[in-house]
Amino acid sequence: LSVRSAAAAVRVRAPSPRLSILERPDTPLFCLNVCLRIKPFCREEFLECIRQNQKGTLSSEPLAVTYAYGEDETTPDTWHFFEQYVGREGFEAHTQTPHFAAWEAFAASDPFSAPPEVKFFVEDSASTVCSGAAAVRAVLAAGDWTKLF
Repeated sequence: LSVRSAAAAVRVRAPSPRLSILERPDTPLFCLNVCLRIKPFCREEFLECIRQNQKGTLSSEPLAVTYAYGEDETTPDTWHFFEQYVGREGFEAHTQTPHFAAWEAFAASDPFSAPPEVKFFVEDSASTVCSGAAAVRAVLAAGDWTKLF
C-alpha cells in the first residue's frame, strides 16, 4: 500500500469537522485518541460497525464535532481514531446512543488482538481558538470586512 493510496483511504474515512471556526462553541472540546488492534478475521465486521458508528455520531449527535479514523500506514489491522465533542457531556451523550451500543456489542465479541488504548484530553488550544472565533464573529456581525485582513 503506497503512502498516496493510504492517504486517500484515510481521507475517505475522515470527514471534515461538523463545525466551522465560526460555528464553534466558546468552550474547549473534549477529545479522545484511540488505538485499536483488530484480529484480521474480524476486519470486515469491525469496518461495518465503525462506519455505522461514525455515520450515527456525525448525523445525529449535536455535540459531536469530529469522528475520524484510519488504518495505520505500517501495521495492518491497527486503527487510529480521533474524536471531538462539545464538553465531556457531548461524549457522555455519545455513549448513550444506539450506534455506540452496537459498538459495545461488537467490542464484547473479543475482536481485539491487544487491549484498546484510549486517551482522553481537553484541548489546550481552546482559549486561543475560541477567542479567535469570537473575534471573527464580532467583525462579521459589525459588517467591517476590512478588519479580517
